[in-house]
Amino acid sequence: MLMFLFFFALWLLFNGRLGWDVAGVGLVLSALVTLFAVKVCGWSDRRSRRLLRIAWQLLCYAGCLIVEIVKANLAAMRVILSPGCRSVRPRIFPFDSHLHRGFLQTILANSITITPGTYTLGIYDSTLMVHALNGDFAASTPDSGLNRRLMAMEETLAEKEGKA
Repeated sequence: MLMFLFFFALWLLFNGRLGWDVAGVGLVLSALVTLFAVKVCGWSDRRSRRLLRIAWQLLCYAGCLIVEIVKANLAAMRVILSPGCRSVRPRIFPFDSHLHRGFLQTILANSITITPGTYTLGIYDSTLMVHALNGDFAASTPDSGLNRRLMAMEETLAEKEGKA
């Protein structure tokens, strides 16, 4: 039900006008998309409620990611614009995230990849193989705060599953 209401509200928001025809089409399309998500993707209201519980943590994570991207951009510009690019010393290192949920590992891997100067090569259990532009990037990746925020999300999800 939550997902249906979300899709219908999104339809009304994106459409820009309200009338019986718009509302009717929105109701039908929202019902079809919700039915598809439930039958094919295995979505449920329980998952929707769980996602709402961690929405604030996701917003804080997005803010932290933006800060890390800006910092990494400045650091990458310093490295690239240095005379002769002498500070470029690429390195591959393992980074143990201690995350057990696949979707949180994927979020972290993608966050590392979109941050300039680093690239995630692969995920093996909870360990990420990361390529860094130089040693400074390699040293700053584990301390970025992104992993700590995702670990807090994982703990919140585990608590909520324990109570449910």
